[in-house]
Amino acid sequence: MIERVYLKEYVTFDEVELEFSEVDLEFSKGLIVFTGPSGAGKSVLMRGILSIFGYFDLNAKLGEAVVDNEIDLEKYGLENDDVLIFKQIKKNKNRFFINNQAVSKKTVREIADKFINYLSLREIKEFENENILKTLDKMVKEKEYYVKLNEYENIFKVYLSKKKELENLENLEKEAKEKIEFLKFELEKIEQIDPKIGEFEELMSVKKDLSKIEKIKEKIFEVERIFDFEYSVYELLEMSEVDSEFFSNAMNELRIAIDKAHEKAEYLETVDVEEVLERLSNLQDLIRRYGSIEECLEYYEKKKNELNQLENLSFEKENLKNEIEKLYEKLTELAQYISDKRQKTSVKLKEKLNFYLSKLYMPGADITFSKTDLNILGFDKVEIIINDIDINTISTGEFNRLRVAMLASKLEYEEDEKTLFLDEIDANLSGEESMSVAEVLKYLSSKYQIFAISHQPQLASKANKHFLVEKKEGKSIVRELSKEERISEIARIIGGMEKSKKAIEYAKELLKDKNG
Repeated sequence: MIERVYLKEYVTFDEVELEFSEVDLEFSKGLIVFTGPSGAGKSVLMRGILSIFGYFDLNAKLGEAVVDNEIDLEKYGLENDDVLIFKQIKKNKNRFFINNQAVSKKTVREIADKFINYLSLREIKEFENENILKTLDKMVKEKEYYVKLNEYENIFKVYLSKKKELENLENLEKEAKEKIEFLKFELEKIEQIDPKIGEFEELMSVKKDLSKIEKIKEKIFEVERIFDFEYSVYELLEMSEVDSEFFSNAMNELRIAIDKAHEKAEYLETVDVEEVLERLSNLQDLIRRYGSIEECLEYYEKKKNELNQLENLSFEKENLKNEIEKLYEKLTELAQYISDKRQKTSVKLKEKLNFYLSKLYMPGADITFSKTDLNILGFDKVEIIINDIDINTISTGEFNRLRVAMLASKLEYEEDEKTLFLDEIDANLSGEESMSVAEVLKYLSSKYQIFAISHQPQLASKANKHFLVEKKEGKSIVRELSKEERISEIARIIGGMEKSKKAIEYAKELLKDKNG
């Protein structure tokens, strides 16, 4: 609810100079009506109030509104507080603040939309499919229904996720054929070489040894001549009375070393040099491309798995299609249950709506259902039709009365308190029609805070607070009326500036009925 509004030095249009040195209004929940002579500035004042909340461009030096609705400001990057203070300051340009925190006009409007309905704008959000369905869902009042509604929403989210997964799979499948051929070609090249970890280093060692095989054989021949003197060494050691064990061990180790040298030479004799060089060349190609043999083998395993996945796409696709089909069947079953409940409940909504429409002297409405593609709300498409006419084609006055009737119809099911702004909703109506509109708005004001501009005595008489907007010496002022002043103002509305005795008596009667 808007608790307080403050405007300073406010001018809204050229033909009327509206300079409020200070306009300070305090409101409470209920019906708040503004009346006054034509051209006094009632609509300008309402636009000024709405401008603080970003609905219009504000030309006031300062605009401020205190609101006590519970709004989570943290969603908008702002700090929460017990009250909301909307402020607009104009110097070189308009600047907006909420609780002294600078915000954009767009954010101000977005937050205000949570608790304000401005019925002068021809917005159809109350009659959009989503909002009508949510109203019907609130009216069902069955625990099992809400369980199934929640189940449907959760399954639908999974369904969407699986459909997206299938779409990605199908896109992948289109590219798969060419990619499979490329992967097979890459893997085949690695498989043909069949590299082993450590093989490159071993072959490099063999290559090095091959380059010196003749020198190894030559040295073996030279070293073997030492054995021709072995016996002489033993004789010398014996004559010298020196233990010959060390020499014996050394000679044995030398024989082993020479045997190994022979084996290596014999092995190198059997090695195909060209084959070694070709193998090294192939391995070097892999190293240049992948960094190392280890990295090459890692890449091979990764691409092999990718190839397996691509080759199994059709299998995965079929499994996914079956899963989606089962989800669709379950969703259709739940959507039908939800639709049946909604259609049954729509009879109640239609009765309520037509009750208020008749009070507002409007023709009856029909609520029609049709099927659409499955979505997060089910498959229902709901429309409200007046006299077989699309509501988008009816007059603005009729449209706003339809909005009031809709608000009244769902009032008992609403959880959030709202503030409504109505600009001459009772314009061009007869006395009976005006009284019906006033009574419906009075009923709505039990839950809503309603700001209304009126030129009719009936709505003015039902007000919890009655403000007079008038112009003196070219300046507009606004003030709350006392009981006696209300009688005088309502009499003016009835009979003009003359305020006949009959008009005064009728005004008293209207106020008596309101208080009674």
